[in-house]
This record gives sequence, structure tokens and C-alpha cells, in this order.
Amino acid sequence: MKKILMVVASSNFRDIEYIVPRSFFEQNNYSVKTTSTMSTSLGRFGYEVNNDYLLEEVSVDDFDGIFFVGGNGSLEYLDNEVARSLTTQFFNIGKACGAICAAPRNFLTWGICEGKKCTGWNGDNEVPKLCKKYGATFVDEAVVVDGNLVTGNGPEASESMAIEFMRVV
Repeated sequence: MKKILMVVASSNFRDIEYIVPRSFFEQNNYSVKTTSTMSTSLGRFGYEVNNDYLLEEVSVDDFDGIFFVGGNGSLEYLDNEVARSLTTQFFNIGKACGAICAAPRNFLTWGICEGKKCTGWNGDNEVPKLCKKYGATFVDEAVVVDGNLVTGNGPEASESMAIEFMRVV
């Protein structure tokens, strides 16, 4: 059974970007575990997640892919060295790395998207600028797959993001 680690912000994650992908993963017989900086995470609309691990407890060897749930809260990881190191390890050994909505901004900042095509929530028109700054190519599509990197642009992409991520895992 393939194992997916979902990274959830401690607060203000986008509920649907957690609920829908997790449902798709589980319906397709993937084992799903969650991690965050806190033992409990609270979504923008009140959905509560009791996380399986704190971020520093996670081992890359235990999972086949890492999936960052979006929402403004996901930006709490921009300067989180544990999240950056963990994701970089997943990426460098060819395991699936996914991020939806605001979460691809973490991947851009960490250098994960360098030389890659990606997308993300662009309501503030900042993602193309971030892509240019960090050596990535912005693609204005719901979901973009480039090798083991899968990015999605927001809540409306939750279903297609989950499906594409499973193809890469």
C-alpha cells in the first residue's frame, strides 16, 4: 500500500483542499497520515484535523509522497527549516511532491520548483513573479505536473489535483 503524508497548517488551511484529496487517496487504497507544527489543526471553515505526527517526527522513508494542503495558513511553512528539509529530501529522491493553492509558494521559495513548470493560487498576481525570481515557469492551469512535482491552483482543483498526484505517487 502506498503511503501519502499530508502537511496541514496549524490553522487557516483550506478545508476542501484537505478533505477532497484525502477522500480520493483513501478511496484508492492509499494510506494517509497527517503532520503539522501542532497536534491539532483548524481549517479556515472550522474543519479540525488531529494530526498523526508533528513535523519533526516524520521520516521520508515511511512515505511515498508528500502533499501540502493550501490556504493562507500554509505559508506558515515558508521559513520552516524542518518542512523545507523534509520536502527537499522527498523531491531529491524522486518521491511525489504536491502543493495546492498558496502552498506552492513554499516550494518556490525552497528551490523545489527551479527549472520546473508549476501553478498556484494567483489571485494577487504574485505567482508569475515568484516563478521568475526562483527560476520556475508559471503555467496558468488548474493542475501542473512536471516530473515528481504536482501543483494545483486552488480549491476548485482539489479533485484533479488528487488524481494527478496519485498518478505520480
